[in-house]
Order: sequence, then C-alpha cells, then structure tokens
Amino acid sequence: MSGQATSLRGRACIVTGAGSGIGRAAAMMIAERGGSVVVADVSDSGAEVAAEIMERGGQAVFAQGDVCDSSYAQELVDTSVAQFGSLDGLVNNAGILRLADSFELTTDEHVAETMRVNFQAVFSLSRLALPALEASGSASIVNTASMVGFRIGMPGHAIYGASKAAVVGLSMTMAIELAGRGVRVNCIAPGVVGTNFYVDEYLKEHSRAELEAGSASTLSAIPLGTYAAPTQIAEVIAFLISDAASYVTGQTLVIDGGYTGI
Repeated sequence: MSGQATSLRGRACIVTGAGSGIGRAAAMMIAERGGSVVVADVSDSGAEVAAEIMERGGQAVFAQGDVCDSSYAQELVDTSVAQFGSLDGLVNNAGILRLADSFELTTDEHVAETMRVNFQAVFSLSRLALPALEASGSASIVNTASMVGFRIGMPGHAIYGASKAAVVGLSMTMAIELAGRGVRVNCIAPGVVGTNFYVDEYLKEHSRAELEAGSASTLSAIPLGTYAAPTQIAEVIAFLISDAASYVTGQTLVIDGGYTGI
C-alpha cells in the first residue's frame, strides 16, 4: 500500500485527552502525518502539546475544558471548522479510572463520574460533531475503549470495564447508522500502556511494592514481553483515521501484545 494512503494531509482532527499519554501521542502523530489537530484536554498540559506540534512545523490549536460540558464540546467542533476549515476525524480518548477492591465497594459517585466521562462524553461529543463530520464526506471517529470490559474482566475495574464495554457497544451501532453518511466509527482496545494513568490511581490506596509485584506478574503474561508505548497505540489511531482504513468500520482493534489472545 502506498504511503499516500496513510497520509493525513488535509485532515482536521479533534483529539480529547491530548495532554498526555495516548492522546498526546495521537495528536503528535496526526500532525506529523500532515493533519491539523485541535488538542483538547482538561489540563493546561495540552498547551505544551500544541506548542510542540507547531514548533515542529505542524498545525494545532489548544482548547482547554471538560469534555462533559456540552458547550465546550461544541467549541471543539467550531474551533476545528473555523481554524482548519473542516472536521475529518474525532478521537474520543479522554477518560478516567477509579479503582475499588471489589465491585461492591465501588461508590455511586465513582459510577456516575466514570460513566459521565468515559461513556456519556463520547456519546455527546460524537453527536455534536456529526454535522461537521458528515460535511467532510470521508470522516472517521475513533473511540478509546480497553481490553478490560471487551476481552477480559479485571479485579478492581468493575465500573471502568463497564464504561468501556458501553463505548464498544455504542460504536458498533454508530458504525452501522453512519456508514451511508460518510463517517466510519471504530474502537481501539489497548492493553497495558506505559503511562501513569493506572499507576497514579493505584498508588492512592496501595504501596509501591504492591504495584511492582503486580506489574511483574502482568508483564510475564504479555507474550510480546513489554507494555505498549503510547506511540504504538497512536499508530493504530492514525491508521483508522487515514484512507488506508477506508473499508474498516464497526471494529474494535485490541492492542495488547497478545495478553488476551492466549
């Protein structure tokens, strides 16, 4: 397949949760391949990502806010159209993790918060973005799910897994409904990624020694022998946005180093 198929030149994308981790890597990669990026994050770390993209000769604008706020979500869409002339890709990547030692110890507050950020914001932003995406004529939505809740369950992750399973289910229906309107919809389901996303949450209630013991056990169960780098996940996101994936919709791509495949 020619390199042109994976080029993102001329494509404008929103990436939520783009201030760190997978979102940052995705925003950087989209820009490196010629795309323009609305860097969206609740933290001001997104400003540094946008600045780095522009320093490297790419096009980016930072918009700070809470993806659960419908006015902010609309602002993201309007910013893409105003700054770059279109909206061709939406990467719903923002998410939170709340751990509990068992599902029965998961608080109602954590249930509501997790579903609001991990699921409802994906639904709401996708709906608000739809007119602009449809106007593109060849657009793509990529939703970040997880191997947890799609392929496997994991102790302590009851509501997180449930929220990601909901994203997978939503994405499949969206893909069917939007196929004739020029919008493809897919999910990625990462395994363990080398970021602080899990670490920071785990250490709220557990020791560093417990973390290291659990990490060693998990690592030994990954056939490829390493955690994923954020750039490895971003490669799949960039592919799904590009014309190289023009016949791919309604899919959830598991990126876990073989963890759930054996």
